[in-house]
Amino acid sequence: MMQNLPLVVNEVLQDHERLAVGKVFNKLFLRSVIMKKLSKSMLMTALICGTIVPVLCGGASVYAAEAEDALSAFELDPMIVTATKVETKTLDVPASVEVIDRERIESSGSGNAFEVMTNALGVMTHSQGVSGMSMGSMTSRVMIRGVEKGTLVMVNGVRLNQDGKYNLEDIPAEAIERIEIVRGGGSVLYGSEATGGVVNIITKKNMKNSVKIEAGNYNRQRYAANLSFDKFSAVVNYQHKGKVGDYAASTSKVYDYLKGTQKGILWNYQINDALTFTHNYSKDEHRISARSPKTGKQSDGNRYYDTDQSFLLRYDKDGWKGHLSYGTQEKAYDKDTHKTPYLYSWRKGHNTEFDISKSVNLGKNQLLVGANYQREDMDMYSYNKGPFDSTYKRNIYSLYASFNWQMGQSDNLIFNARETWVRNINGTQYNYKTKKSTRSDNESMSKFTPEVQYIHKISDDSRLYAKAGKSFRIPELTKIYGSGAMVSQLNLKPEQGTHFEIGYKKDFNKADFRAALFSFRIKDAIDLVSGNPIDGNCVYDNTDVRNSGIEVEAGFRHDANWSSRIGVSYGRPQQRSLQTFGDDKWHDYLNRYQLMGSVNYQKGKFKSMLSVNFNGDRSANDAKLGKLKPQCFTDLHLSYSPATNHKVFFHLNNLFNRKDWLNSGTPGGTSAYYYSLGRNFMAGYEFTF
Repeated sequence: MMQNLPLVVNEVLQDHERLAVGKVFNKLFLRSVIMKKLSKSMLMTALICGTIVPVLCGGASVYAAEAEDALSAFELDPMIVTATKVETKTLDVPASVEVIDRERIESSGSGNAFEVMTNALGVMTHSQGVSGMSMGSMTSRVMIRGVEKGTLVMVNGVRLNQDGKYNLEDIPAEAIERIEIVRGGGSVLYGSEATGGVVNIITKKNMKNSVKIEAGNYNRQRYAANLSFDKFSAVVNYQHKGKVGDYAASTSKVYDYLKGTQKGILWNYQINDALTFTHNYSKDEHRISARSPKTGKQSDGNRYYDTDQSFLLRYDKDGWKGHLSYGTQEKAYDKDTHKTPYLYSWRKGHNTEFDISKSVNLGKNQLLVGANYQREDMDMYSYNKGPFDSTYKRNIYSLYASFNWQMGQSDNLIFNARETWVRNINGTQYNYKTKKSTRSDNESMSKFTPEVQYIHKISDDSRLYAKAGKSFRIPELTKIYGSGAMVSQLNLKPEQGTHFEIGYKKDFNKADFRAALFSFRIKDAIDLVSGNPIDGNCVYDNTDVRNSGIEVEAGFRHDANWSSRIGVSYGRPQQRSLQTFGDDKWHDYLNRYQLMGSVNYQKGKFKSMLSVNFNGDRSANDAKLGKLKPQCFTDLHLSYSPATNHKVFFHLNNLFNRKDWLNSGTPGGTSAYYYSLGRNFMAGYEFTF
């Protein structure tokens, strides 16, 4: 494998005192919930981690630096920027937030941003295959609090979403400093698409020089190199994915994943103390085949190509923050009939964004004002119902403000507001058969979204907060004007959400506790109501979505070696759609509860992490399918560093060899269902220099 690394690099360069609350939470939650829901084999796995691991590591000495790392692995109150656009301790943020730091990411053994997100509380993931795989117009996504299409994903504060799509699997874990998650509507500060929440991936400014190689079953290989000198740093990565049989199925076909590759480079250049330039490039290729479930005869196949890149210039100094970015997403889909492959669908989106804000201290109070401009345009080609070419465009303008009023020694009231205008919305389509061109112009849109937040300081280490606000989401261009698999819906309206939340936070000497009660309702939620991508007749329309629930999580630092985190989320996400369900009643969909936990152990040169994420009481987005079986995602990561600059590691995923559905269905039940990869492992070596 080492001998391939130079070729790979060359190719890519081209193209955080358990007290009373901890004891109570452990007893009530662990005994009455987990043991009822999880199998004996899972408990045995935890037992093995608690007995064999110390035996294996008992003779290892603890170096001062390594002991320091063990303490830093459990950071009690990290800083967060995303929730308020101003650096604030998570304890002082009037919202349900989570920060997944660098140490937690490395301990988990995750390979990319999507894999990191699979173990976050209140988050449900959806993908078209292994490790958040996306293919063509199908995309991996993260759903927060039961909002299927309302997560705004950003990298360094710049939106990654293009036409509702973002490829988290293309962001290597080696490049991530931390991931900040804000649960609940965040449209006031960040605009459209944040009806469920916001995920902000912060990349590293300085990277350690390292080379990493990995290999595992299913003929998977992964190579990565981190390079840093002076003001320049970069992460180069390459992955090869081998054959996975029966990875997806529909009512008429079984799909086999034949092979695929992913390569990319993300680099930063620190121009000066205030100005940073970042470029990210990734290219994915996947090939699948379809066969009859009865005869096994191969019928056809698909080839998918995905090329994304972004350019970002960021400024941060003296309360001024700004960025100018340009990004493209290019997705192509070839039909392979085993005669001559032909282009079936192609799209390339272009996003330009400019954002500037200024934070000012007004005595004990703080004012933030900002402006944002986005230019979206998309070029498309579709063989289905054509062939035809299409071009869609629109401009989005926003003004936003936040005023943090310190009412007294212990109380703060925060007022947030945003006004958004959407102008010059149009789509042009040329049909090669009729040789005619048509143009459609949509009415301009505008939306005002206010929010009020209150936080009370109970003591130096505990807070009580409440918030109420509005959110919105503008329809994607392809859902308005149509595409190869989508029917145009020119009368689509923007989503409008109303959100309420109250919460409690407390930090202890060696623990933290967070709890939140939430409720929201989204009017005119945009969702698939009929058809499916296979038949190319997807119809999107306005529906209604609601959810109320509770999230509770706690982290514990037991001693210098052991730490753990546990959490539970319970709600009832529901949808109302006459087209989808055939009536005007509320229907359950997605999952009602989530149980998650992780255990970390470190001694001397050895580190390990066991994580579990269980999603139960799941319902399909289709009345015919009804209930779906639960999901249970498990990971075990072990690493050993014989010397400062050498590390070997082993990662085991899907410990119980489950075959879980990774998506939740479509109306009619005729679309494909994607399965989790069977028990799989990766073993590797990392050298730092």
